[in-house]
Amino acid sequence: MIDNLNLIKELLNFDKEGDFYMLYVLKRKKDQTTDKSNHQSVRTIKTYCIESIDHLEKRYDEVKQLCEIFKARAYIHVQKQNQKDVSLNMMVELAQRIQNGQHNQKGLFDSVVGQLKTSEKRWIIDIDDSKVPSPMMIAFIEYECRPITVVKFDDAGIPIGHEVGPKVEAVIPTKNGHHLITKRFDVMKFKEKYPNIDIQKKNPTLLYLPNSLDDTQELEHLKDGNYIGGLTMPAKPSEWWNKI
Repeated sequence: MIDNLNLIKELLNFDKEGDFYMLYVLKRKKDQTTDKSNHQSVRTIKTYCIESIDHLEKRYDEVKQLCEIFKARAYIHVQKQNQKDVSLNMMVELAQRIQNGQHNQKGLFDSVVGQLKTSEKRWIIDIDDSKVPSPMMIAFIEYECRPITVVKFDDAGIPIGHEVGPKVEAVIPTKNGHHLITKRFDVMKFKEKYPNIDIQKKNPTLLYLPNSLDDTQELEHLKDGNYIGGLTMPAKPSEWWNKI
């Protein structure tokens, strides 16, 4: 089992009325061992528009139960959207569909949400086959990729925060590795050193993986996402950067 609820909550903010994050309970084809007739790569069990931390917490037991019953995974976008933007774009898309002779509007909301630009720019660096985040990679992102992270010091030379950055906001454990949640940075520079690492700009990250899909019972030391190279990170990456 992987439960990333506490890590995810640190990334969510609801500054404006109507802000929400999309949460999906998905059954992936590679997790389906019996239904060979199903050719879908992903089957959506249920979707949620998470409108507050309280809303997420109230629905979380239901999300976990669905994951266990259907052998599914829960994913959540860490780039928020707003109901007003979605509503306005739904009106435009609806008019366009009707004009084109399409009168079945099933899936209109999901279609608009999937195409609409998000109000937060966060990326996911998908690391497979390594459950321990690389301090070297994180340092490269912070200090080699623009905008360069700048640590702020007091008069005694003690780190007290950042003037710029940090860009790495969280480490999210996954079944086969981990996700680095980051702010935007110079991708071309990153690819010079890590050409084979996938950067996902629109995908969700893992919220919950049930026991029914975890056949290894690993990641106990990573369940809070704070274990790096034999050292335990503070809950907030900024605290870790202040100490190096």
